[in-house]
Amino acid sequence: MAFLLVMKIVEKVIYPIITKPESIAEFSLNAIARQRNHYGIVTNINSDSYRPITINWDKNEPFAYTEDEIRVLKIKIVEQLLPQETIVSMPPGTTVLLENGEQIKFDYRQKFLVENNSDRLIIIQNIDTKETYQFQLDYFPGQVFVHFIEPATVTPLENLPLTQHELKYKAEIWLLLEFNCLLLNNLTPTIEQQQKQKWLQNLDRPFNPDELDAAWQISFSQFLQTQAEKVGLYGLKISTKILKQTVDNQFVFGHISDIDFYQSSFLLQWDDGEKISLSYLEMKALAISLVSLVKLSDRVAYEISSERELLKAYIGFRTKKLAQAWLKLLKQIVGRLSNLKDCRREEKRHFLEKRWQYSVEKFRHKKISRRLQDLEIIARLDLEKPP
Repeated sequence: MAFLLVMKIVEKVIYPIITKPESIAEFSLNAIARQRNHYGIVTNINSDSYRPITINWDKNEPFAYTEDEIRVLKIKIVEQLLPQETIVSMPPGTTVLLENGEQIKFDYRQKFLVENNSDRLIIIQNIDTKETYQFQLDYFPGQVFVHFIEPATVTPLENLPLTQHELKYKAEIWLLLEFNCLLLNNLTPTIEQQQKQKWLQNLDRPFNPDELDAAWQISFSQFLQTQAEKVGLYGLKISTKILKQTVDNQFVFGHISDIDFYQSSFLLQWDDGEKISLSYLEMKALAISLVSLVKLSDRVAYEISSERELLKAYIGFRTKKLAQAWLKLLKQIVGRLSNLKDCRREEKRHFLEKRWQYSVEKFRHKKISRRLQDLEIIARLDLEKPP
């Protein structure tokens, strides 16, 4: 007598605890990505980042992408749970609650064939018992055990055109090793085109011109962004702190938020919200000063403007008790201090990794040289012990 096996509907996965993964444009952590014949693993999803999707390609260094770059490069997600082609297993201890109230604990040695896979549901069948189970796809605990794959016809590598991903990777490597960064001081579209032609001479396989142009544009833009952050122009980098003095002798702080190498100009972002693009000479003409951050020790740091009209100092302590114990002596050396601040929640600590900090509100001496000497004296003190 034949028995009809009724599909078992899983209402809840008790163990392991599964949370719905964060995803962007269908990309989620540990998903398999594909760009033509290249495969990679999604190793990071960060919705707060300008390039939120990170993929590690074929054991190479990971690359981060914007959603537009993902679309332009035609990077797709590889479906892993293919009906009739995928065998899955359950993690040890997997326990589920069925719709009828029955609780089942799976044996990790059991194997299941993916019968069906829709947008929301997945149906699997036990290979041995032929029992079928329906899960919600977002909370399916199964792991791929094996795929049935048809052997592909292999084409000689030298006959294959370079993919856009390969072109992008080759451009990034060439720019890193061969590009003369001195050219950034007077960068023009003509100079960029000349460098692109030099790179083309190193390609040893055919390519699609449109894909080559797109790959170069992305790689060169990323290269300029990296140079703006790490090297800069005329010694000024992104995040360099700046200072200007208003007509009523008030100081306004800001920073360099972007660099246009083609125009040799800097985008300045002031703390009062104003934005302006200026050349280096225009910054000089407007008496805009650079603010340097100097760390004298793990506990003492200061900010000083290039024209030395501003000096701000910070003294940090590991504990509140130590900070209070040193207060009187510090006042005698350097001058009036601020109230003790808890910097635990502040993003920027002026190089100091100490939770409790004083700032110097009024120095004892008028001369900058004497003030710096006082700070150096404090830097030589052992602030990790009571005075």
